[in-house]
Amino acid sequence: MIRVASVEAIPITLRLAEGYRIAGSTITSADNVILKVDTADGRTGFGCAAPAEEVTGESAGAALRALDDVLIPLLRESDARDPAGVARRAARAVPGAPAARAAADIALHDLMGHREGLPLARVFRARRTRLLTSITLGISPEPDRTIEAARRHVSAGFRALKIKIGEDPDADARLVRALRAGVGPDVLIRADGNQGYSEEETRRFLDATSGSGLELLEQPTPSDDLEAMARLSASSAVPLMADEAILDARDAARICEARAAGLVNIKLMKCGGITGGFEIERTLKPAGVGAMIGCNDESRISIAAALHFALAAEGIDRADLDGHLDLVDDPALGGVRIEDGYIEPCGEGAGLGVRVDL
Repeated sequence: MIRVASVEAIPITLRLAEGYRIAGSTITSADNVILKVDTADGRTGFGCAAPAEEVTGESAGAALRALDDVLIPLLRESDARDPAGVARRAARAVPGAPAARAAADIALHDLMGHREGLPLARVFRARRTRLLTSITLGISPEPDRTIEAARRHVSAGFRALKIKIGEDPDADARLVRALRAGVGPDVLIRADGNQGYSEEETRRFLDATSGSGLELLEQPTPSDDLEAMARLSASSAVPLMADEAILDARDAARICEARAAGLVNIKLMKCGGITGGFEIERTLKPAGVGAMIGCNDESRISIAAALHFALAAEGIDRADLDGHLDLVDDPALGGVRIEDGYIEPCGEGAGLGVRVDL
């Protein structure tokens, strides 16, 4: 047994350099909680909770309370070599705090890599070395500015764009068509409705964007209406992706059974960390449902964790790991880099490969 010697949860507010709009809200900052775990063998691991109430069901304050009151005491009495066992006990203790649980799980996996002296992806025997990632374009009242931003990202090397929609299906469809014309045929375009549409509005949007080469449409309708998603999936030539509708492996099983989506967005913050991510991936595989690794607005700590997991997970072939790019105050450095639109680990640093200055 390797004893956890000390644990500290540090809440931080990260400013966004530009901010963005999604269906229903405007985002200008991100509240994260950094978790530092020191073990008796002299090693330190870091985790990060990046809750979002509309996605994980918990506020930053709730995540911090779950860590301070429940998860830190649990870590102090646990074997640091057993992240899966800790994850099981944490899920029973605080089922409604997946982002807080993710911070603990990520820190223990960071420690695992440090004990092996290897990047975490290599500990997992990664199947690939990089993934193509999209970069997000928020809702804008000025379409010309969106097209300008898209061209800037493409010039910087990005080959996949994710555009936020969900407020007006007709205007959104016009924007997607203009975006396609603006960036050409070779750039992937993903659309994310953030539950903003009704079923009928989704059909209008899909009809109006036919021929635009959309790669996928993410969570256009409310997350609690799997029947609507299933009907849309059955009739749409564009694959539908579930996001807010899936937190954990049980949700994944329900989506597979209902045939509600051909793809799901796995986020470590929704499923309690790397352990939960692998559970979802194993659930999806027999049903032939694909997966993308996604993120919230979060520190490089958890972005790196998501990447290392995704490089090893057989069923993940897409990435949307851009949640660190707009952060002004991230205490973490390194971990990941993006080159020619692909995200990959930074060097051969052990564990997550991040340096944290708190």
